[in-house]
Amino acid sequence: MTDPKAAVLHLLEGSTWPGAAEALAQVNTLPIPGTRTEAWKYTRVGKLFNQNYAAPHGDAAVTLPARLPFEVTCIVFVNGHFRTDLSDDLKAQKGLVIDSLSKHLSHGPVKEHYGNIAPINGRLFTAMNAAAPTDGLILLVTKDVKVEKPIHVLNVITDEKALIQPRDLLMLHEDAEAEVIFETVGKNVGGSLINAVRKSMVGEGARLTIHLLQNAAGGPSMIGLDGVQVHAKGHFSIDTTTLEGALVRNEVHIALAGPDAHAELNGVYVLNGTTHCDNHTYIGHDVPDCTSDELYKGIIAEKGTGVFNGKVYVKQDAQRTRAYQSNANILQGDDARIFTKPELEIYADDVKCSHGCTIGRFDEQGMFYLRSRGVSEAEAKKMMAHAFMNDVLERISNTDWREHLAGLIDKKLETL
Repeated sequence: MTDPKAAVLHLLEGSTWPGAAEALAQVNTLPIPGTRTEAWKYTRVGKLFNQNYAAPHGDAAVTLPARLPFEVTCIVFVNGHFRTDLSDDLKAQKGLVIDSLSKHLSHGPVKEHYGNIAPINGRLFTAMNAAAPTDGLILLVTKDVKVEKPIHVLNVITDEKALIQPRDLLMLHEDAEAEVIFETVGKNVGGSLINAVRKSMVGEGARLTIHLLQNAAGGPSMIGLDGVQVHAKGHFSIDTTTLEGALVRNEVHIALAGPDAHAELNGVYVLNGTTHCDNHTYIGHDVPDCTSDELYKGIIAEKGTGVFNGKVYVKQDAQRTRAYQSNANILQGDDARIFTKPELEIYADDVKCSHGCTIGRFDEQGMFYLRSRGVSEAEAKKMMAHAFMNDVLERISNTDWREHLAGLIDKKLETL
């Protein structure tokens, strides 16, 4: 009987990345997640293995999109391969390293942390990534250094049926600060699969902000895992905006590992057509006096499907934990669907924790009020959508990025 993973196995063999052989052995034994796998119950990934993938081409000629309307350091990957010729000067500021991860595998900090980028823990897609990474970003920020400009990591996809596996490592030392934007662009490359793994180490008193934008029209399927460790007094925040994609799965796994560590997770998804977006989060409060705040909101139309599963885990010794989690959704049409499951698992007794979810439609009274004052139905929906999502966007501290996202969301709302 043919192995259902045969579509990818031939691309994973022969890799020389650290730990590749051990990871490949696990790929051979781990099953493809199905409906009986609780964490993947509503996200059916079996169809991703029904076609033969090719190795991605990094030397493809590309036309880059317009630069962001504010100052950034742009780093370009083409089909997952780092392209120095298309990227900005990466040595413009002292105290940090921005480069292709594949060039630094023998360096001390990378060797120390590479094996811990993402423990496989029975996760097939993580094993696939570890068996044969395409390439990845290394960001190393030394003590007390504050990165002067946001770093814009642009992954341009041109191949139609490629398996692209980015593997990123972000390390911020004590009291360092950095802001990174990850964006994937590509048109009519829906047959490709991006299977990404990213590890972030936030040192004591450090601050890392990640913006993740998924807006590739007719774009690839995207499976992503963010593993984050936040040390004492460290601050980590990530905002995920999903507007396009065939099948999108975003996992965020955070360990608050030192007192006064903080994590903030924000998400916006506007889905239509047959787009499927699954946001899975886990925040582990492992020590006392840590805080977390999580807010995801989505608007789903036509035959779009959303999934939210957020878990906050508080260990017995993690006293004085403060954790908040909320997921709210608007469904537009009878075929739109959302599966939401916020979770708290608490073993400490001195905590303040809350979680909740809502599912509804656009407020009919509000719509009537706006229509009665001469506002068109489309414009009324856009106004109400902005009001619904505004509290998520307001949590993004970079006003330039926030305004850019608002413009993209406006364009998306016009298609609903």
